[in-house]
Amino acid sequence: MDGDSVGYAVGAGGLLLALGQAAWQRFFSAEGKANDALVQQLGERIAAQEQRMVALEQGLDREREQRRAAEDKVSTLQRTVDRLEYELRLHGIEVPK
Repeated sequence: MDGDSVGYAVGAGGLLLALGQAAWQRFFSAEGKANDALVQQLGERIAAQEQRMVALEQGLDREREQRRAAEDKVSTLQRTVDRLEYELRLHGIEVPK
């Protein structure tokens, strides 16, 4: 073995050692398992928050539609009142404000 081969072998061994250590910490250590549980819990909480946001947005959309319908009704009633007041004035009937 020449110097380059030994260097590559040592580098590969170090890489395998680092990968093994990372795998141990990730999958087998208590800290790794706790991190996985925390990530899962946070993912579930985010999904629940997203569902609540969708429900709130749908509720807001319904309220907006109801408000627009109410505003349309008020506008129609105001035009009707204005026409009636106009007709009453045409016949000499005073309309109080």
